[in-house]
Amino acid sequence: MTSSNPAAGLPAAGRFALAAALVSSFGQTFFIGLFGADFRAEFGLGEAGLGLLYGAATLVSGLLMFWLGAIADHWRLARAAILSTGLLAGGALGIALAEELWHLAVGLFLVRLGGQGLTGHLAVVAAARYARRRRGRAVAMASYGFILGEAVFPLLVASVLGVLAWHQVWLLAALLVVAITMPGLYLLAARLQSPVAEDHDSDSGSGKILARRELFIHGGFLRVLGVVLVPPVLVTAVFLHQGTLGEIQGWRLAEVARGFVLFAAMQGLLAFVGGRLIDRFSARALLRFALLPAGVAMLGLGLLPSQVALWLLFAGLGMTAGLNGVISGAVWVELFGTAQLGMIRGVYAALMVVSTAVGPVLLGALLAVEVSLLVLGAGFFAYAIVVPALLVPGIRGFAEPGQKGAPGPCR
Repeated sequence: MTSSNPAAGLPAAGRFALAAALVSSFGQTFFIGLFGADFRAEFGLGEAGLGLLYGAATLVSGLLMFWLGAIADHWRLARAAILSTGLLAGGALGIALAEELWHLAVGLFLVRLGGQGLTGHLAVVAAARYARRRRGRAVAMASYGFILGEAVFPLLVASVLGVLAWHQVWLLAALLVVAITMPGLYLLAARLQSPVAEDHDSDSGSGKILARRELFIHGGFLRVLGVVLVPPVLVTAVFLHQGTLGEIQGWRLAEVARGFVLFAAMQGLLAFVGGRLIDRFSARALLRFALLPAGVAMLGLGLLPSQVALWLLFAGLGMTAGLNGVISGAVWVELFGTAQLGMIRGVYAALMVVSTAVGPVLLGALLAVEVSLLVLGAGFFAYAIVVPALLVPGIRGFAEPGQKGAPGPCR
C-alpha cells in the first residue's frame, strides 16, 4: 500500500472493489438474460439452443479462470484491470455487431470471461489483499457492487430498450466501459500499488509457494470448499427450478418476484453484518454458521404453509448468500496469505462454475422422481448443521485469535 498505516488503503480498496464488481454486471447472467428473447429472435435459437450456447461460453470462461486467476498475483492491479475491462468491452462490442451465430458465441465468451470472470475476480482479490485491517468490510463492498448491479441494471435496460434496439444497448455498454470504467478502475487501482516484497511479509502466511495441484491435497482448502461451494450451487439450483417449486407450492409469479427483492435486501444486509463480524472475529468463525439460514429456509419448504415458506426461502437464501460472499473473499487470506490470492481464488472460481452447473441437474433429477420437499429440506438442513461442524475445526493455517489478518502457517 502507499501508506505505512494499515488502514489507509481501506477506502481506496473498497472503492475499487465496489466499482469493479458493479461493472462486472455486463458479464453476469442476470444482465445477459435480459436479452435472451432478442438473441433467440435474431439468430433463430430455441430455449435449448441458447442455453447450450450460453452454458458453453460460461463453462469455458470459468475453467480458464483456473489459470487466469493468477494474473492478479503477477500483474499490477491497474494493468490487470485494463485487460479485464478490455475483454469486457470487446465482448460487448462483438455482441452489438454480431451478424452470425459464432459472432454471438465469441461475444458471450468474452463478456463472461472479462466481466463475471476477471473483473469480478479482481474486485474481491483487491479488497482482500489491500485492506488489511478491515478486510471484511472491504470485501463486503465488493458484494455491494454485485448487489447494486442486480438492482439497478435491469431497470435501466428495461427503460432504455423502449428507445434503443438491443444491439445499440450493447454498443452503449461497450462505450461506457472504454470511456468511463477502464480509466476509472485504472486510477483507483494505481492508488493501491505496493512493492512486490510487501506481499511476502507477515500477511503472506508462511511464505510457502503452492502449486495448483497442491491445493487439491491441502486439507484446509478442501474443508473450506465443503462449505463455501454450497451456497452458489443451492441458489443457482433453486432459482433455475423456481417454476417447478412454484407449481408445487402454489406460488404466483408476482409473489416470487417480490421474493427476489427480499433476497437482494437480505443479501446486502448480511454482507454488511458479515464484513464486520469477520473483522471482529474471523471468516473461519463464520464458516460454521453460514449455511444455517439456508438450511432453515429449505426445511421450511416441507413444514410451513406455502406463503410463509416462500418468504422464508428467499430470506434464508439471501442471508446465506450474503455471508458466503464475504467469507469466500476473506477466508483464503486467513488460510494462505495474500501472495497467491489470485491463483487460489481463481481455482475456487473455476470449481464454482463446474459445481453450479451440476447443482441444477441434481435438483431437477430429484424433483423429477418426486422426492418430497420435506425430504429435500431435511437433507440440506442436516448438511448445514453437521458438515460445517465436522469440517471447520480441522481447518489449519488460520490466524490465532487476536491476530486477525495475519495468517498462521499453512499445514
